[in-house]
Amino acid sequence: MSGPERVVWLASYPKCGNTWVRFMLFSYLHGPPRASLDVARKIPDLHRPLPVDQPEPGRAMLAKTHLMLTDRHPRLAQTERAIHVIRNPRDVALSALHYRRLGGAGRLDEAGYLRAFIRAGGDPDWQAQGFGTWAGHARSWRGTDRFPVLAVRYEDLKTNPLAELGRMAAFLGEPMDDARAAEAVRASSFESMRALEIREKHQGAKGGADKRLFVGDAKATRRGDYFINKGASGQSLDAVAKGLDDAFDRAFGADLAELGYGS
Repeated sequence: MSGPERVVWLASYPKCGNTWVRFMLFSYLHGPPRASLDVARKIPDLHRPLPVDQPEPGRAMLAKTHLMLTDRHPRLAQTERAIHVIRNPRDVALSALHYRRLGGAGRLDEAGYLRAFIRAGGDPDWQAQGFGTWAGHARSWRGTDRFPVLAVRYEDLKTNPLAELGRMAAFLGEPMDDARAAEAVRASSFESMRALEIREKHQGAKGGADKRLFVGDAKATRRGDYFINKGASGQSLDAVAKGLDDAFDRAFGADLAELGYGS
């Protein structure tokens, strides 16, 4: 990303639905993508430099970030506003576990990984990259007075994607078009995104990692591992090892209540 254009961040802790929101907003603003790289060019990822298309006149650049909001965050002077996407950290932990398998983590100690996630308040590697803990990341964005922030819950996106897309469009100053919104929701459904992922990963060399947004390869899809995974909510950590749900509740209870996930 370069240049003086205004920026609207799509901010989230990893595995909270940022890719989903990027596809949804791209589809609403530009029509259904023909390739995942279309989305990456129009709504770039701060953490994965790729060629970028400049926004249309009058529009801010939408961009993805997983960083906590601090004085060191890039492009603060150009930041106009942000959409912050949050997801229940129990589901984040399981999605992160799947992501590590997808990336070829080998014989991963799944229960050990989840215990480390619980102890640290998030993935320790992500903390080292500047993403913070799950709760710390959310507080940094949602508590700022630097610019307006729209809070979006992953679970609400699942329950009523049309309504959440309408909220995001209004926040961005975009007029609402019901037919276009319905098509954007269809184009960004898990079924549509996974079909695109499978197609691109089976295109051979022309569909290499530098030509698509999705992590993983055709070998992973053949064994049933996809970047666009189940998108599940309300999962149990005890499915991996007994006692993990209780440990999670003890560690995350106060943060869950504070950030809208209380019982």
